[in-house]
Amino acid sequence: MQCASYAKKIPSNGFIRNIAMGIVADDCGFRFQVKSFLPDLFNHRQSYFSHVCFLFNLYIHSLTSLTTKNFISCLDLADFDHLRDSKQFAYDLGDDLQGLVGASYSFTGSDGFKRTVIIENVLYRAEGIIIGRCSVVVGVRCVCTLPGCHWHVRNKIMKISFPSRTRTSEEVFIRKARAKAETSGDHWAFNHLSNIIDSITITYDPEKSVQGRLKAHLKEKYEERVMRVTILEKLHPLSELRNLREFAQVFYDILQIHQWLYECVGILHRDLSIGNIMFRRIDGKVYGVLNDFDLSSFVRDMDKGSSSNERTGTRPFMSPDLLTPLWKRGHLYRHDLESLFFIVLCLACRYEEPGVLAAEPRAFTDRFSGTDDQVRKDLPIQPYFVDFTHWLAVIRNWLFSGYKERPGLQSVADDLGEFSKDAPAFDPHYDWGTLNGYVSYAKFRKIMSSFQNIPLETRCCVTEDFGKMRKYYDRRQIKRMDSAA
Repeated sequence: MQCASYAKKIPSNGFIRNIAMGIVADDCGFRFQVKSFLPDLFNHRQSYFSHVCFLFNLYIHSLTSLTTKNFISCLDLADFDHLRDSKQFAYDLGDDLQGLVGASYSFTGSDGFKRTVIIENVLYRAEGIIIGRCSVVVGVRCVCTLPGCHWHVRNKIMKISFPSRTRTSEEVFIRKARAKAETSGDHWAFNHLSNIIDSITITYDPEKSVQGRLKAHLKEKYEERVMRVTILEKLHPLSELRNLREFAQVFYDILQIHQWLYECVGILHRDLSIGNIMFRRIDGKVYGVLNDFDLSSFVRDMDKGSSSNERTGTRPFMSPDLLTPLWKRGHLYRHDLESLFFIVLCLACRYEEPGVLAAEPRAFTDRFSGTDDQVRKDLPIQPYFVDFTHWLAVIRNWLFSGYKERPGLQSVADDLGEFSKDAPAFDPHYDWGTLNGYVSYAKFRKIMSSFQNIPLETRCCVTEDFGKMRKYYDRRQIKRMDSAA
């Protein structure tokens, strides 16, 4: 439900958005539509305020007294088909309105051919109460009858997302990066980029749809969104790794491809998380793959401001800068490096082994629940991941020193814990882009290029051109930061 700003949280547990209740907005007002075990509970017009109050009360009641099974239902779209293009998309959930596995999904691809896929497994969907535009990621199998259809060769991944209409699509970033790798001769980069097979964007009718009417009434206060369906090759999650050196190689690969994207292609990822780091295996060797560019930006466009009304990132892995409203200087490349540190930290401290969470209480739980927890002096690293201690201890000290030195906002360093007694003196010419030189590609490569005292495989060499491009982007960012400050 998208009304009253973030009072629009909804219960969500289905495909594409199966929800317990729906609100239909038109020029006459707001109408609730419910199709559940509560038939005809309401389907009438009230004032906007009373609807919001009623929705809030029913929402609280649902959390305290109703089970997921008998409360979650499917929004009835029979008379309100403007939420999707009926000529292009169709899906059949069968008798199980809550299940995704086994559901079929038909669509017309960008090549003009109609295909049908069947969902075989759910890889990701938001759990519990969420804002109702979170992505759904599923594994699919093509069952179309097109002669010579190459989609039959391997199973694919399908991602349904609802990004801002003004946000550049993931497909644009990936194709730009792949084109650069081809023309520059940096063919090594192909092994570390996902492969998008197709991407279709569905926009809402500006006159007939609910979204169009809300935009007309709320104007710039309403952020228009689209439905985007992306078909990708299947990659492997970190949980399928079974060797510590493979973990280390994947993380080092992510650092290398992130630097190449930023300095050679001009793309900043902006959403590093455990779920967005994948790998592929080629001839028995693992290659880390940086996945999910939904929140990425071209560096050249970052001076123009955000393409969405929200800060980007996955909260447990976000830089302390981006978690405080005091930060007004934008998303910097070193924020992604900080995210990489928090990813390794959470993996090493919260998992007993790949894919197996440690017993409660787990370290840094507060970072996942919405408040901050300190990165304490004694890193509670699990025995399986103890060989990552050197990486984590060194990078943690860099972060602490950089935050401790900077002018203003020094309290953010408290989130890292007081573990350094010899922070250098304050520098009036503080380098915000790299935390005064403590957080940079060069520093991270120095520590992450080897593991267990054995060098890891370096995929690319840092050339002079790399440095020139980084300095160019850094100057642009510093200019923007000075204007913001």
